[in-house]
Amino acid sequence: MTTSLTVGISTNDRMLPLLIGDVPTPGLDLTFDRASPIGIFRRALQEGAFDVTEMSFAAYSILMSRGERPFVGIPVFVSRMFRHGCVFVRTDGDIAQPEDLAGARVGIPEYQMTAVVWMRGILDEYHGVDPKGVRWVRGGVNAPGGRGEKMPLRLSDDYDVADLEDRSLNDALAAGEIDAMITTRLPAGLTDGSLKGLFSDVKAAEQAYYAASGIFPIMHLLVLRREVYERDPSLARALYDCFSAAKTASLARLYDIDALSVMVPWLVPEMAASFGVLGQDPWPYGFAANRKDFEVFLTYLERQELLASPLAPEDLFAPELLAT
Repeated sequence: MTTSLTVGISTNDRMLPLLIGDVPTPGLDLTFDRASPIGIFRRALQEGAFDVTEMSFAAYSILMSRGERPFVGIPVFVSRMFRHGCVFVRTDGDIAQPEDLAGARVGIPEYQMTAVVWMRGILDEYHGVDPKGVRWVRGGVNAPGGRGEKMPLRLSDDYDVADLEDRSLNDALAAGEIDAMITTRLPAGLTDGSLKGLFSDVKAAEQAYYAASGIFPIMHLLVLRREVYERDPSLARALYDCFSAAKTASLARLYDIDALSVMVPWLVPEMAASFGVLGQDPWPYGFAANRKDFEVFLTYLERQELLASPLAPEDLFAPELLAT
């Protein structure tokens, strides 16, 4: 018997073998709806648009802690990224090192977005920047008006969160109205030279963080609608297996030097350097290999008072996949 499932996913090399039909999907007939991650998240959260979907790690965890559990997690990580390169400051400003962000005004697109949660946690743990001492300003990165929160924000009065409506975060930072910005979109000020990254050598900073923590931060995971899972729990394993096969095929394709799979001229030496740091599987799926990542991220969410109730890593995923 074949089960038909709709899948909301962004396009990337890990997904490509599935999208073009290069890996088998035994027992599954998958129909892919490709879009930007934020568009997928909103449709999944607000409309229940997909049977299977890429999902913000923060949004999923926060929902679980609130007792709102429309999804079951699958330890397939659609997006991972170090985020030190997402912190920007004014070129002629006073912020010279991460510790200077204590008490600063920091712009963000959304308070609950996964990248911002990770960077708040890292700045807190490694640089002593208490999130409660920062004045957080939400807004659009390069145009006025923010994207808004994916779900209601519930914070105590200990946190200072304001909205910037009439100008972009880029313009506010260039004008000195805020001191820094954490964003996953490159601000326009990088082009005209008014802004720069906080970390002058991003690669060195991120590799130092990895050496200290052993963590390659998870941004997005795969989830299955709970009602679909409860009708057939075996779907969780079937999905895990076919997405894992796609990742394996994609990793192998990177070694094909007959024709480069991505537009990175020095791909092979870049891969060798990355694998030298992260190991031969730089993008691990499964529960056991990523348990520390889950524990640290949940600790960050709890310290930032974004969890309504405590969560353990085991709470996040289908029981059938805890042995992966």
